[in-house]
Amino acid sequence: MKFLKYFRISLFMAAVLLAVSSCKAPSELAVVEARPISTNKLLKRIEQNAFDYDYLTIKRINCNFSSSQSKAAFKINLKAKKDDRILVSISKLNIPVGRVLLTPDSVKYVNYIDRNFFIDDYSYLSSFLNIDLDFATIQSIISNNAFSYRNDPRDKDFKTFDALIEDNQYVLQSEKTRKLSKLEEKENKAERRLKRLNDQALILQKMFFNPASFALNRLLISDKTNDRNMNLVFDDYTKVENKEYPGTIEMNFHSPEEEIEMKIRMSGFSTEKITSFSIKIPEKYEEIRVN
Repeated sequence: MKFLKYFRISLFMAAVLLAVSSCKAPSELAVVEARPISTNKLLKRIEQNAFDYDYLTIKRINCNFSSSQSKAAFKINLKAKKDDRILVSISKLNIPVGRVLLTPDSVKYVNYIDRNFFIDDYSYLSSFLNIDLDFATIQSIISNNAFSYRNDPRDKDFKTFDALIEDNQYVLQSEKTRKLSKLEEKENKAERRLKRLNDQALILQKMFFNPASFALNRLLISDKTNDRNMNLVFDDYTKVENKEYPGTIEMNFHSPEEEIEMKIRMSGFSTEKITSFSIKIPEKYEEIRVN
């Protein structure tokens, strides 16, 4: 399954880029002391400082990817239109490798090397990354807004998150544990809830925000149950339309089966109108089923 192996690598890189490509943070700002703040107030300040765009282009994204099984260097171009679509083009040695087109309803991937493609919803991507991912979540992250990786209404509304201060940064943290209440509930209902708690209670999400700009500086997702951790750190900031973007991103993913490291350097930012989001599937390309 050469296609699936290559697709997982390229789609993983695309998803990480989408998840961090617009995180902005201050460069050379005066040190501001983080003071106690409520969760609602922190969320409000984060939303007020979120990057609002109609179009976004990142022309040059250099990625160095390494895992326990392989190493690769890619170049990526990203285009986004708010509330509509996101296009990621992947190349190697100036040769087109593949394209990923995200819309509110679908994920479309074309592999120019193996001459195949697939079209699906977000279930495969969510399953691969172990994150409940959809277009709205990706767009929230691109806007530098807070997000939850879990598809639970309480989490999406941040009702299970707490505001903390750590290393003079504001931290938005999901609950470490959840207690089962109302044990007098019907047994089948209690069992269903216990199963959900067992699946999610030991997964911790932490987002670190700068106290001056309320911009996302670091993202940490820790799955204690399966001993999996993902850590993203942003640095080397540059100005784009009076906003600050990271020029470099470092990602580390650990699990018992895999160690992944990715280093990203970005340049060529633009918010000018984009007229084309083309992705064509040649007639002779084979369709691959992943679900």
